[in-house]
Amino acid sequence: MSPVRHGSARSGVKATANPSVMVCMDSPRYGFAALPADEHVKAFRVLVSVFSVADTRRRQRYCKGTCGHAWHHLPPR
Repeated sequence: MSPVRHGSARSGVKATANPSVMVCMDSPRYGFAALPADEHVKAFRVLVSVFSVADTRRRQRYCKGTCGHAWHHLPPR
């Protein structure tokens, strides 16, 4: 599963909601600011979840055991 689809599914926002559909299209749609105000929270949740999944995968592949960035070594909450 791609980071986009995995992040969208993990966000808790329905797959049929506008932000989920926009980000999961083969050619992702932009223009979240043009969504109705009640969709902004959903868009934020989808995007943060997608970025979280993508960053986790990036750290697992490229930073595993070799990264010196302090923010990659924060203790879990």
